[in-house]
Amino acid sequence: MDPAPLPPPVVDGSIFLRRLRMATYAVVLFVLAIYLLEKFERILQPLFIALFLGFLTNPIHRWLVRRGLPSLFAYGVIVLLVLLGVSLFGSLVAANFAGVADQEKLLQYEKRLETKIRDVFERLPFETPKLEDRFLRISYTDLLAAGGAAFGRFRDSTTLAALTVLYILFMIAEKVSFPGRIALAFGEQHGTRIMAVVESINLAISQYIAVKTLVSALAGILSYAVLAVFDVELAATWGILIFLLNYIPYLGSLVACALPIVLSFLQFDEMWKPIAIAVSLIGIQQVIGTWVEPRMAGQRLDVSPLLIVLSLAFWGFVWGIPGAILAVPLLVMVKIILDNIPETKPIATLISNR
Repeated sequence: MDPAPLPPPVVDGSIFLRRLRMATYAVVLFVLAIYLLEKFERILQPLFIALFLGFLTNPIHRWLVRRGLPSLFAYGVIVLLVLLGVSLFGSLVAANFAGVADQEKLLQYEKRLETKIRDVFERLPFETPKLEDRFLRISYTDLLAAGGAAFGRFRDSTTLAALTVLYILFMIAEKVSFPGRIALAFGEQHGTRIMAVVESINLAISQYIAVKTLVSALAGILSYAVLAVFDVELAATWGILIFLLNYIPYLGSLVACALPIVLSFLQFDEMWKPIAIAVSLIGIQQVIGTWVEPRMAGQRLDVSPLLIVLSLAFWGFVWGIPGAILAVPLLVMVKIILDNIPETKPIATLISNR
């Protein structure tokens, strides 16, 4: 006798509807987040920069306190250092942008590029069309417009810096009173445990950002030294750019090094100079990326490369170049926070590159 057929599986419609609702809510929240980030860019961008600087200054604060300075006085010194750094950075950007916008220098670059292209065409083994004089016809107005668009955000640097410093001041005030409010809200025992988790998160994020900033500054200074020795034009500009773009893994250092290398090929007639510059800049990036940074940080960037690319695309789309610079530090912050909370540790494992 044949066994009776099994009844068909019962599909619980409520579970499917609940999952569908959760997916719909996630999509709506994602779209809403993009809209809010774009709409309130002038408010949120300095807030994120202040958060970044806040984590960066934590090791400086601990060092000053260990040297005997009172905590509030140490925070005052940090605020002054931030103001000084922002002022110096703005002055360097303005001075170097004036050099980039020099019409006579741009015309020299145009002539050199035309000469290089003519030499290449003449050495080809087949007949090429004859090139007219000034066949590139690089428009000075177009170059100025492109440069103005690239550096347009720096025109609002005063407002951005003021908001950033204001946010930092309020963060400092919140940090002083935050542990007491946590203890009042959750009780002494739970408050102590919560603050222990918060401190471990802050320490991990501060260490990552401090190491990344230090190695980026080292790359910028060494690259500037190489460019200055060879007397490459706009050496300070390229040093600043290499420092900033080093926060973007994979693509950042590649783009930052490519620009001065291309300029050196246009600037010098001797081929050995741009080749030596290219070898030096690439060598600096390789040594720092494969030897210095892993030994200082303890390990390489433990985040999935796919998520890094997606994070760069997302923040670059929302906030442009500043968003691309902040993308990976923000992603690492999220991973460290998830990794320090037992309930979200599996998500951190999925984000990692283990």
